[in-house]
Amino acid sequence: MKKVLAVALALMMLLASAAFAETANVATLSNFNLMVTNPDGTMSVDLSGLKADIAMGMANDAPIIQLDVSGDGEKLLGAVIQFIEGKLALAIDGVSRPMVADMGPTAGQAQETLNELFANLDQASDVKLPAFTGVAIPKVDLMQVPALFGATPTADENGVQTASFSLPYEMVKQMLDMILPMIPEQATAQLGPIVDQVKSGALGIALEGKVADDGNTAEMLVDIYMVQNGVTAEAPALALYFASAENNDSFEVLVYQEGETVTLGQLDLASDPAAATLDVGLDLMGQVKLNFSLYPEDGAQVAALAVTAEGETINASLTYGEEGEKEYADFAFELPSQDVAASIHLDEAPDGNGNKAGALEVSVAAQGQTVNLTCDLVEGKGDVQFRPIGSIANAIDANNVSEADANAFGAELESAIAPLLSYISSLEAQPAA
Repeated sequence: MKKVLAVALALMMLLASAAFAETANVATLSNFNLMVTNPDGTMSVDLSGLKADIAMGMANDAPIIQLDVSGDGEKLLGAVIQFIEGKLALAIDGVSRPMVADMGPTAGQAQETLNELFANLDQASDVKLPAFTGVAIPKVDLMQVPALFGATPTADENGVQTASFSLPYEMVKQMLDMILPMIPEQATAQLGPIVDQVKSGALGIALEGKVADDGNTAEMLVDIYMVQNGVTAEAPALALYFASAENNDSFEVLVYQEGETVTLGQLDLASDPAAATLDVGLDLMGQVKLNFSLYPEDGAQVAALAVTAEGETINASLTYGEEGEKEYADFAFELPSQDVAASIHLDEAPDGNGNKAGALEVSVAAQGQTVNLTCDLVEGKGDVQFRPIGSIANAIDANNVSEADANAFGAELESAIAPLLSYISSLEAQPAA
């Protein structure tokens, strides 16, 4: 009888365990290897006993990402990220309280989007990044602007059309009176006294515009005159310039200084549909520059970004494509002035068992030293026992952390990651073959 009860109890425990296990999307990283190269040579650390399982799914009706790291079969670290009530929550095994961060003013919408995404991970995982095939940007008919105000264009002997238009203060104020109620209160509150003066009529603007079109390029210059207490200034203070041609647009904000114009900001857009390229450039007084490009390269798609600010330049790019059944992606980051560069390479292909298998490589180079971490990757479905974050009522607010909470979290985190650090430090570096 005791044996029967023991078997029954064992079966009940097994069933209970299975009941809490869910089928989820799982990525397993294994067979790690670390190589460090410096002027003295290259050293290798065999981390093949290390394994990381990353599971994604829904737990307690909230999206969840769960990480479990083990070394030679022994658990070293566990952590959970969950998106709950418009907040990102992080819980680490061994740390008593989770930490949460608000997802911002659009948290509600972000939560709904994440819920839908995680509820349909199977479909999302099969979606491939699309290649940019080019886009045609039509020339803007700027002559429609003066036509709105009753102006009729004239043409010279070369066929160049020109037209002028004016918007006096009273007309601009009527337009602002219609627009201001549509602007969110949070935005108008930041402008404060300026909005109050505009509403009262103490401050306003008047516009004088000119448009020219030679058939290939259309240009429009709008001078902005300041109006105070109903009196319009004799000279313009600012100007807006817009030029448009087929597949090429440019917009500038100008300020008048002693009769000359100084560009405050410029936005350029250029496209070549036949070559499948697109370039966007932003220049703010030469102090901040941003360039974004889409273009094909060796059968792959490239998205590149370059940002310059305060003399520092940051370059980043994403390259992705396919070679037969294999899909691959490369992310690269560079900070030239600091001699820092990093890259991530990922490739995977169907393994014939319903999963995808491939490799992941992370490389970081800084000040003469390069660190490379490689591992194998298997992505598929698996039974996972999620550890959902039960409640965030007692969580640490990442946006407003007290010194006491920060110290307590830091101390517990140090203990939580100690097994992983101890495992790694126990491995000896060997000269690379």
